[in-house]
Amino acid sequence: MIRSNSFLISILMFFAAKLMSCSFFSQGTKIEFVLAQTPKFELNEIDALKVSQFKGQPLVKISLPVEAEGPPDLSPGVLSFEADQSSEQVAELFRLQVLKNFSKKSSLKLLNTSEDAKGYPVVIPDPNRVAVISALVRYSQIKQESKEPVPYFLTVFNEALPIEQQLLARDAVFGAERLGGGIEENTPYVELIGALEVRISLNRQSNGAELIPPQTLQAFYVRKWGGKSETSHLPDNVRLWITKNFQEDENLTERFPSESDKTRMITENQEQYLAQGYNLKRDSRVPLSNLDLQYRLTEQIARRYVSQVVPTFRKADMSIDDDGDEVGTTLLQGNAYEEAITYLQGRKDRTASDDYNLGLAYEALGQRQQARTFYESANRRDSEELYEEALNRVK
Repeated sequence: MIRSNSFLISILMFFAAKLMSCSFFSQGTKIEFVLAQTPKFELNEIDALKVSQFKGQPLVKISLPVEAEGPPDLSPGVLSFEADQSSEQVAELFRLQVLKNFSKKSSLKLLNTSEDAKGYPVVIPDPNRVAVISALVRYSQIKQESKEPVPYFLTVFNEALPIEQQLLARDAVFGAERLGGGIEENTPYVELIGALEVRISLNRQSNGAELIPPQTLQAFYVRKWGGKSETSHLPDNVRLWITKNFQEDENLTERFPSESDKTRMITENQEQYLAQGYNLKRDSRVPLSNLDLQYRLTEQIARRYVSQVVPTFRKADMSIDDDGDEVGTTLLQGNAYEEAITYLQGRKDRTASDDYNLGLAYEALGQRQQARTFYESANRRDSEELYEEALNRVK
């Protein structure tokens, strides 16, 4: 009986501790907010966007994104780019990417969306409220194909062993090769390098005045198949910078499975093995097509540019102050931010919790200055860690 009571007391203490941690150490209910990001430039009093000329500029130099800190490992080294004749084709692709991103993320009416379209279909818009976008496009693509010495271990595999043991042995040798041991063998490689630079102008149609300063944006790509993974025709710091800033969405371990993964695929999924081309000779995988690379770089710049002039939205988990007015917290939980502001500002007996929740609503709408005003008010009235965290977010 004593043992049973002790067990019961332990259970009760456990749940009491959990309840206390929820009640006293958690300062609010976390919910998912949809936050508006204020653009760098705001297009006030603009209703429509007219698509003007997007011109390619071949033979124009494109500088490296960062200064080289040493010579490249492989020759010939790439220390700058020169836009090639495909810049005209890429200019048209970039125009389509800009149209796509504006149509998805902006409420502006798009005019002259086709190169052949002239004039206006129904109503002639006020030229004072029309923005005209144009661009100069420079594109360079370099593909280096050669051979370089790569160290290999000469190993004899016993094919009579179970396939699992063979795979372990192959992986061990592959790891040892990368450490620089064994004999050197000239191994073929392909390195693909791409550079895109675009100068974009946005002017008022009525008088040609700049609505925002012209923007020059760049995007780069580098990938190597075969040879040594650590060598490149680009300076090493430039290659690493490009990979970090433009290719974080790529996962090499997913795109290029290990030898053991490919061998396992033979036994488990032969159709996928053949579809991926792994039945071909090692290091013969075809790099991205020209159009794939052009699409990738134009999409990156179009997305970055449109985000500078159009509000964007992201999701974030933030804590509501549960001690605030019940109606106000319910509106916030339903992502009804404007309604929450109207309701809470109309209350004469607003508490520190209500001021904090008002700040949340303004932050969600991208009005960071207003949010900061109410966060500061809440913090002055009742200093809480929750309020200080919110203040640090909007400073």
